[in-house]
Amino acid sequence: MLIQEASGELSLLSRMVVDRADMREQGGKLVLTIDPDSARLLTMGRVRQEIEQAVKLTWGLEVVYERSS
Repeated sequence: MLIQEASGELSLLSRMVVDRADMREQGGKLVLTIDPDSARLLTMGRVRQEIEQAVKLTWGLEVVYERSS
């Protein structure tokens, strides 16, 4: 869903994170539940920034990350 709406905004690494995440809206924020591999990719500031900017532009929401167990 985010990938289709903001595909021009996301690099391949950012798309990988978003594609593998579970998403839900909670309290006016988009919560992305991510696996350990995606968490490692988010340590790259560019990946995190691209995702957060795409979500803000597409839906006007802040992003919150949760790690899956």
